Amino acid sequence: MTDRISPRPLSAMEQRVVGKLLSPDFPGVRELRSQLTEARVTGHWGDRSPSVDLDVPGPAPRAPIADGVIPATGTVTDSSGELFGELLVWVTDGRLSALEFSWYGDIAPTELPDPGNVDVTVQ
Repeated sequence: MTDRISPRPLSAMEQRVVGKLLSPDFPGVRELRSQLTEARVTGHWGDRSPSVDLDVPGPAPRAPIADGVIPATGTVTDSSGELFGELLVWVTDGRLSALEFSWYGDIAPTELPDPGNVDVTVQ
């Protein structure tokens, strides 16, 4: 369940993480990159969850990409190099709509990982 909030700009870390996931080339990424500075956080995916809903107001160009997860996934490792989780960016109607941090294991993350611990692959 998403906890709605008053829209706010992305934090510096949210911008860095989404920017990392948008760093490789794939169809529609140019438009998604142009949306990043205008994107706003509109909700949290739960208490202390780093996953957020996004909205891109205004005339930013829409990406010619299907609704759902973009074709770039961020694999997250912890400080010891162990696999910890993955980062996904969601798109709805050609616009950034969510940043999801899913994890492996029993302990849910409460903050986004350092982008240096993220390896991005394009499917």
